[in-house]
Amino acid sequence: MHSYEIEGRDRVTVALAAASILLVWLLHVGLGAIDFEPKWWLSVPSFAGFYSGLSRLFDRYVWRLGLLGKLRLIQLPDLNGKWAGEVESSYGQDSRAHSVSVVILQRWSKILVRLETEYSRSHSITASLRTTDLPNPELSYQYVSEPTANAPDTMEIHRGTATLELIGSGLEGDYYTGRGRGEIGTIRLSKS
Repeated sequence: MHSYEIEGRDRVTVALAAASILLVWLLHVGLGAIDFEPKWWLSVPSFAGFYSGLSRLFDRYVWRLGLLGKLRLIQLPDLNGKWAGEVESSYGQDSRAHSVSVVILQRWSKILVRLETEYSRSHSITASLRTTDLPNPELSYQYVSEPTANAPDTMEIHRGTATLELIGSGLEGDYYTGRGRGEIGTIRLSKS
């Protein structure tokens, strides 16, 4: 998985730091209530520990909670999971739709998009997910595609870019490849 650009990351960092400070204060008050005076060096590790723990929980689980989205605190869609659909390519004589399967591994801070067809496999190397100033959220990523062992001789390793829009419960968009391949096409996916 690699990091990706999302809007609103700074607000979350500030909120997690504020929550960590609050928890450190509550710990201090709680320990003071039982007449336990911690050493001076305990306060710094306790903040770091709280912040680290809260960050990990938020990154893996909390951001996915529907309540945060309904309150408009988090506007990041959860794309994690298996997707299936089709790709139409401009490459060569055969421009019919081909089956494709996609796995998106997503956390708050990292994402990975893996796409597989009959003759190739690709994975994202960089990505962004835009949610503001658009009618629908948009996932844009660059990828590296490698042919499988049974691929035609004309296929070679290449780079490309895909931009997919979340429309309802599906992802739809376009892609294009880099030098040497000169291909454009469309992708349509639904969650499986």
